[in-house]
Amino acid sequence: MSEEKGPDDFLVLRVLGEDEDSTVVLAKDIRTNKKYAIKILDKTKVIKNGKWDQVNKEKQIISKLYHPFFVKLEYSFKDDKRLFFVLSYAANGELEWYIQHYHCLSKECVQFYTAELVLALEYLSECDLVHRDLKPANILLSEEMHVQISDFGAAKSTVQESPLNVSPAHDQLENAFVGTAEYVPPEVLIGKASSSSSDLWSLGCIIYQMMVGSTPFYDPNEYHIFHKIIECDYQVPSAMDNDAKDLISKLLVVDSNKRLGSKNLGGFHALKGHPFFANINWKNLPNEMPPAMKSCVSQTLQSNEEIEGNIFSHDNLNEKLPSSAPDDDEGFGLSMNMPKEEKQKFLSTQKTSIWNHFAKGSLIIKQGELHKKRGLSVKLRQFLLMHGPRLVYVDPETMEEKGEIPWSQDLTVEVKTFKDFNVHVPGRSYQLQDRKGNATKWCKKIDEVKHFYFGKPAFSSLSTFDDIKKKE
Repeated sequence: MSEEKGPDDFLVLRVLGEDEDSTVVLAKDIRTNKKYAIKILDKTKVIKNGKWDQVNKEKQIISKLYHPFFVKLEYSFKDDKRLFFVLSYAANGELEWYIQHYHCLSKECVQFYTAELVLALEYLSECDLVHRDLKPANILLSEEMHVQISDFGAAKSTVQESPLNVSPAHDQLENAFVGTAEYVPPEVLIGKASSSSSDLWSLGCIIYQMMVGSTPFYDPNEYHIFHKIIECDYQVPSAMDNDAKDLISKLLVVDSNKRLGSKNLGGFHALKGHPFFANINWKNLPNEMPPAMKSCVSQTLQSNEEIEGNIFSHDNLNEKLPSSAPDDDEGFGLSMNMPKEEKQKFLSTQKTSIWNHFAKGSLIIKQGELHKKRGLSVKLRQFLLMHGPRLVYVDPETMEEKGEIPWSQDLTVEVKTFKDFNVHVPGRSYQLQDRKGNATKWCKKIDEVKHFYFGKPAFSSLSTFDDIKKKE
């Protein structure tokens, strides 16, 4: 960060993502044409939300990381209202997208990317740091398809500060719950301090997810997730590779001191010696050619089928659809051209759904939670795409209908990123985000509905991963 830069040195290309405090944009240096991901924070919001110290800590941590498997802070600057963090751009997006796209990854892919994560965590441990929110959404892939770990907002040092400089409030904050429910280690849930071994638990969850397609402790109810984590209650598909099974079992251990890779069990040297990594060249890994992304061959690895993929199949819909069923990635995923008898069958089943009240007799084609953005406001809404056509959004907490996107032959949809898409209607654009990364699926289903009623496609822009890369 030797060269000084400012906002006028960059041209914004598009928005990559947003949250309540910040916006991340893809931008290029107008002098070199090099692309960066720039995180822009609103000073007023950061201060109002009590995150000023957290933001400064994140900046300090990431500026000290000099390792090939982490995003890099290239520049930082500010103006009267905003803070700017210019980060290296991981052109191939989140690991999470690939897991969702392929459902499960080949053993070769899992070995390679797990090995890169192990080297990254070993480096963090040497720096006395713990990430505390390691998950596929925070694991980006570079243009060469190597790991780039991001988002250090929850990271902390494992070195104890002097008692004279640490207030009880600070100590309580450091041990407070952080992270994402499905990857949180049990020690955090019972109020103990995080350590490097906490990231090893998250690594075990990620390996499982890459092999299976879902997290080991998945449950639609967060309380049940926490209970499963504390009990270490998870199921391993019988078809899973034996070395992968063994590695996962040695990482998902409730006692953090007994996880493979912990200091008590030989540290990272012992972890790297596990048979799962037999073919890994540890010294040259950053220079190795990553294996081609592809799915695992055996579909028997798809555990949790009753939760994820087949809950809405014709054969078991009546038996398995509860009144408060969580939406899967596809929603109902129903065809617009289904026979009348089949439509009546689904309408009958839909009556048990908590969302049926808002359908008013219409068949729900697709449903799911989306973040609806307007100006600086971001609100979670349950969206219901229905015959009619209708596209209604509901506050899932109060169960109140909050609005409806008006249909016409002029409605269009536009994929911005894997998570972000817009619905354009005359006089207004609705900015929507699917945190699961299924923007294209939503747009394709809206496109199908529009084509059915108006005979015209709804797409006005990008629709596939390759298209997005070409646009950039």
